[in-house]
Amino acid sequence: MTLPHTVLAAVPSQTGVESHPLDNVIWHALSGRQIHFSLGDDRARRYTADVAPFAAIRDFSPASFASLLPLVPRGDRVGMFTVTPVPQTEHFEILVAKTTHQMIATRVAGPMRRRGVERLDDSSVPEMLTLVGESQPGPFAARTNQLGDYVGIRVDGQLIAMTGERMKIDGFTEISAVCTHPDHRRHGYAHDLVSTVTQAVLDRGERPFLHVFSYNLPAIALYERLGYTIRRTMHVTVLAAKS
Repeated sequence: MTLPHTVLAAVPSQTGVESHPLDNVIWHALSGRQIHFSLGDDRARRYTADVAPFAAIRDFSPASFASLLPLVPRGDRVGMFTVTPVPQTEHFEILVAKTTHQMIATRVAGPMRRRGVERLDDSSVPEMLTLVGESQPGPFAARTNQLGDYVGIRVDGQLIAMTGERMKIDGFTEISAVCTHPDHRRHGYAHDLVSTVTQAVLDRGERPFLHVFSYNLPAIALYERLGYTIRRTMHVTVLAAKS
């Protein structure tokens, strides 16, 4: 059931202290600009499974975890971004617990060279899913592209690199799905696509941000060259319902 936006506004962080909206970005996206992609109530929400495998809860209370449980069917899993580690709970098993840097930009370096950058629409989804399978940038489902604008680069007609927009909250848009086919890396495609999408976000008067695993030093270096800085380190947790 989708609740009205007015019911879901002004939610505190998991720690109970009011914080920056990016500290609980999934919650704010699913209760605001992207509520039409969500399922849940005023304690737990998730993207529909064909959009993204991400969920958020109002806080770490047993009531919030109980509200999340019906949104995660047996055999399914969801990921969460939180400022503190997700605690053990009677309802869920923690499958993955890692850290990610949340990076943000107020400016961006320009493309390294002029390229034929193509706007990707629904007709490109099969190719996008194939590229994701070959390059493994992270979660990307059948309707992920509907969350924002996606652009790509082709070589000999084949889609070999892409980048786009994912989570959106008031004033902020996430850059995501940064990927290049393994046979076409080290040509600056990721740099130029991230530059293009980041500039489009800035031109709208919004702040671009992204998430990168804290151990992925080459990607962090790329984003820093582009103008991104680390805002804070977040916890990434993947949960599945206990049998």
